[in-house]
Amino acid sequence: MTVFSQLVDDYIADTNAYQPAGASSRGFHEHDGRLGDRGPRAVEERMAGVRAFLDRVAKIDRASLTGHEPYDLDLLERRLKWELTENEHVRSWQRSPAGYLGSIGSGCNGLVIRDSAPLDERVRSLIGRLRAVPALLSQAKQNLTDPSRAHVETSIEQATGMRALFLRDLPDAVARSADVSLKQEFAAANDAALAAVDSFAAWMRSDLLPNASDAFAWGADSMRKLLSETDSIDEPLDTLIARGEDDLRAHQQLLRDVAAKIDPNAAPADVVDAVSRDHPAPEQLLPGVVALLEELRQFSIDAGICTMPTDVRIAVTETPGFSRMTTQAACSTPGPFETRAKEAYYYVTPPDAAWPAERIESYMKFFNRHSIAGVSAHEAYPGHYVHLTYLHRAASVAGRYLLSITPIEGWAHYVEQVMVEAGYADGDPRFHLMQIREALLRLARYRCAFGLHAEGWSTQRAVDFFMKEGFATQVIAERETRRGVMGPNYYAYTMGKHEILRLREKLKARDGASFNLTRFHDELMQLPYPVSTIEKIMLGA
Repeated sequence: MTVFSQLVDDYIADTNAYQPAGASSRGFHEHDGRLGDRGPRAVEERMAGVRAFLDRVAKIDRASLTGHEPYDLDLLERRLKWELTENEHVRSWQRSPAGYLGSIGSGCNGLVIRDSAPLDERVRSLIGRLRAVPALLSQAKQNLTDPSRAHVETSIEQATGMRALFLRDLPDAVARSADVSLKQEFAAANDAALAAVDSFAAWMRSDLLPNASDAFAWGADSMRKLLSETDSIDEPLDTLIARGEDDLRAHQQLLRDVAAKIDPNAAPADVVDAVSRDHPAPEQLLPGVVALLEELRQFSIDAGICTMPTDVRIAVTETPGFSRMTTQAACSTPGPFETRAKEAYYYVTPPDAAWPAERIESYMKFFNRHSIAGVSAHEAYPGHYVHLTYLHRAASVAGRYLLSITPIEGWAHYVEQVMVEAGYADGDPRFHLMQIREALLRLARYRCAFGLHAEGWSTQRAVDFFMKEGFATQVIAERETRRGVMGPNYYAYTMGKHEILRLREKLKARDGASFNLTRFHDELMQLPYPVSTIEKIMLGA
């Protein structure tokens, strides 16, 4: 074993121990019965460990690295720096309850939705995690010294949504066990965990929220570090903002042009609204998505968009309650180091039946009959599910462990445009219109990420921007703004798409008539790096 591979193994082992839920999601299961320690001493020790890893990185003889190892080292060094930045400047562990609740929700749910071990073994691990819930939330109360109001409000809803996990999802899964005593242990631990979450939610309402700060912005410096240390993007913020604004205007003009093909006598916003009104009833949403997926998969093959990496199909199900506040649709796959579990899920969030009819109608416009295909292409075929299946086979251990969100979201957003370019829906302008609307939504996210966190935008300005510039409905604009307040990372969709398109054009210019789109897509999806690194590899720079 080389010095570098030992460094990577040590980093993975330490990180798995510190983040047990994250370890499980990646496919490591030695810590499945734990939620992790977030007491002040544990946090300090982790930061000391991160600095020690950076010292080891600095001592690596870079001339001794071979193959993709230089890219792996750069990826690891930047990610270590980001962990320090996040801990010391963003300070989510002191400002947002969401991370604590998210560890509980994903950590417990992940043990029951995939067959990573025999059921009773997973139930024992689940009991261990449920028993750890009160202690973790007690540590959260100690740590949350400077909470953001928006984070607290969202976390209160998150805690409420988690009740379905304890009252329905976990009991339903454990009911399949034949071990009566094990089920009794689970019931006691589950009741105690639910009580702890309910108590935490009450504490957030009574103690945390009244004293929460209205400040939420990360600041320009943290934004620059986020881009550099997680995405290897070192361009000035002004340059990135200007690129997004130019693309926004170009897409707005394109939307006007396509809308005119549908109804030349109506305003573009009215055409978007008319097309959006053609949506299924809420109870037909999930069955419609199920019926659509096989068509999308076959079209991706026939059109030469990509080579399918697996015959295993993704399953469609409702989004877990603890994730519904900011998620309309999502993809959940086995982790990149998973050796047994194969289950993958395409989560779809139907509207809340308790909502008034007007709010349900506004929400369902997002899932209209001409947008569902694009949303599903993004999440399943040829988007996230296909890409992640490729990435999970990548040779680079560091790359698989440190997957970057921007190329992943960028790919899924990029393929929405590729579907139009390939002639999906026989060139129906309504499908194209909805693809443009989705691009405008992502461009609005991109712009609002910088506005909210680096330029002092108010939440109302962001809501207005989503509605006016992104053609979003009120309910979607509010949800998208809240998501942006929670963190600026949703610039990733547009940022990644921009980078992939630029790389495609460079390869076309280099290869001329020999450029092959399928080969480009297949190769790109197998490289677990930021796009700037993928560009160096594919261009031989």
